[in-house]
Amino acid sequence: MIAGIDEAGRGSVLGPLSIALVCGKEDDFLSLGVKDSKLLTREEREALFPEIRRRFYTSFVLITAKELNELMKRISLNEIEAIKEAYLLDELPFEPREVILDSPDVVAQNFGQRVSRYTRRQFKIRAEHKADFNYPVVSAASIVAKVVRDWEIDRIREELGYQFSSGYPSDEATVSAVREMLRTGKGKEYVRMRWSTVETILANQQKLADYF
Repeated sequence: MIAGIDEAGRGSVLGPLSIALVCGKEDDFLSLGVKDSKLLTREEREALFPEIRRRFYTSFVLITAKELNELMKRISLNEIEAIKEAYLLDELPFEPREVILDSPDVVAQNFGQRVSRYTRRQFKIRAEHKADFNYPVVSAASIVAKVVRDWEIDRIREELGYQFSSGYPSDEATVSAVREMLRTGKGKEYVRMRWSTVETILANQQKLADYF
């Protein structure tokens, strides 16, 4: 058996960071025809999601914006990811011959070493850049992570009544929603306060307050 781990929402300024693990027989991933979630439409991802859940062991964790804000006072985002990925591995009821990670670290294998430091069990870990593109097992994990996060973003959007897409700073509607959340306090718990986009918005709001 082989396991793969990937995340979704790392660069978002709103909502959770989602990390998913998928484990199964390597040949079965090839026959499923999965590919990196970023190359699929939402409809394609959601069509594959139940098939992945049915055929393979899957698990995931959602790290809320509130938890990220607290943890990032002390440790880096890479360290947070490593801790959570180690948790998913330790909960795995199998002994995969190899675990493949999509590495967020500049030096890819450094991230694998980080994860190994936090696991209670011994795993053969390979961490690579673009693993979600190169390995079907990691592609499957990327699909699970993305679908789960999309559903949570849908829930947040419905709860707050704001119109934004994925929660990324490249989306002007997201930036506008963040400005309003910070101004009114409504939904502020979903904002990642330590992201540069948010820090810029806060600085600009402070300048306006000082001016008036």
